[in-house]
Amino acid sequence: MTALILLEYHFIKGKDGYIYCDRVIDYNYLERYLNVFDDIILCGRMAETDEDCSKKLLVSGENIHFVPIPDFQGIKGLLKNYHRIMKTVKEIIPKVQCCIMRAPNHLSLITYKLFKKKNLPFALEFNIAADKFIENPNVVGKILNKWVVKRTKNMCMTANGVSYVTNHILQKTYPCRAMFDSVDQRYFTSSYSTINLTNSMMYNQKWNERKRPQTIKIVHTGYMDSYRKGHITLLNSVKILVDKGYTNIELILVGDGKKKAEFEGLANELNISNYVHFVGLIKKREEMTNVLKNCHMLVFPTYSEGLPRSIIEAMAVGLVCISSSVDGIPELLEEEMLVDFNDALGYANKMIELIEDWPRMIEISKKNRLLAENFKKEKLEKKRTNFYKKLKSISQ
Repeated sequence: MTALILLEYHFIKGKDGYIYCDRVIDYNYLERYLNVFDDIILCGRMAETDEDCSKKLLVSGENIHFVPIPDFQGIKGLLKNYHRIMKTVKEIIPKVQCCIMRAPNHLSLITYKLFKKKNLPFALEFNIAADKFIENPNVVGKILNKWVVKRTKNMCMTANGVSYVTNHILQKTYPCRAMFDSVDQRYFTSSYSTINLTNSMMYNQKWNERKRPQTIKIVHTGYMDSYRKGHITLLNSVKILVDKGYTNIELILVGDGKKKAEFEGLANELNISNYVHFVGLIKKREEMTNVLKNCHMLVFPTYSEGLPRSIIEAMAVGLVCISSSVDGIPELLEEEMLVDFNDALGYANKMIELIEDWPRMIEISKKNRLLAENFKKEKLEKKRTNFYKKLKSISQ
């Protein structure tokens, strides 16, 4: 059986003819689908390059067939390429027996009705709330977000299967048909994170319980394509810390994107460059784990998330985590560790509170490490596989 996997990521075709990706997706990631389906057709945005792609994530592999669509950006790019995208997807449908797509994203929002119209079973992997899909807060952005929310709710009720990254939060706002119809086996639901948390990504901190370290290392991991991950709030928080005399800190920012230069400029403007290190994008999992292991605290002032892998990965190595009370994050962190996403002073005060209470840091570290056990690969893989098997069973 062949499944169509429709993903929002940007892919690259190298001069060697292989397909690569800058973020998240590689062949190992796609094996979760190949464990159930014989073949997959992967459809996504693709650009071609003559540059060396050896350091990128390799997507190509056995039983994966790639069908490209234009490498557009944003809503304007989507509208410009709308007819080409729809034509491509229509041509794929006769070649597959079902479809799985992440939601909400540009591609799922415009194609889901097409699958219903063609009677092709499809499932959603729901990973983020829709109300902040368009980041621009102007009038047009607000109108578009209302449309996206309405469209997403309809998509969830239309899909045969919907898996959520949260246990209950996203389900309340974006219910699916299976929640109201437990009899019809064509409709089903589940909940699981997209993370692949292995034993090599887990670590028990060996902090000195009697003595606070000389330097407290704060880390943030997130793409720098937009303001969504709270970089500006965090940089302003560090400025407040330094001004209050907390100069024994180091902020490590992991990630890359078109806003990186702007964030570096802000660090210079705030005169905190000596305390901030932009380490760029880290693609190798072992390198990322080593960076996290050598930190003490993850601060993540995001304003829109599903259930962030950044927090789960930090918890897995025993980091103390502070984040915002949006979407699924309250399922991970207790209320006392939540701060409004744009409250730089609130984040600074919370960091100071924790820095000054080292025994509490030790306690939270151990607790977070234990909670991360719930997201280990072997536990989530069973849920994912069962979800895909349900889709396969109605696609025979």
